[in-house]
Amino acid sequence: MTIEIHNPELESILQQRLRAGNFASVEEMLIDTFRATQAAETADSALKAKALAAADRIRELRKGVTLDRPAGMSLREYAHIGHRY
Repeated sequence: MTIEIHNPELESILQQRLRAGNFASVEEMLIDTFRATQAAETADSALKAKALAAADRIRELRKGVTLDRPAGMSLREYAHIGHRY
């Protein structure tokens, strides 16, 4: 397979990385980049799954929870009933 790079900035970055010795070849650079991207996508998916699970748990915990505060009383006022300032 032949890949042509038409973006001078990208070509410059690739050449700099190769000269710096970070990678032995462009192929190695691409493989490393693809692996890092895949790892980031996997981590992102796992984080989203954890957030959805947490939201589900919160919804379950909130079932049946009501605040029987008097009409016209703010939540702040209700929360401070019995507090001494």
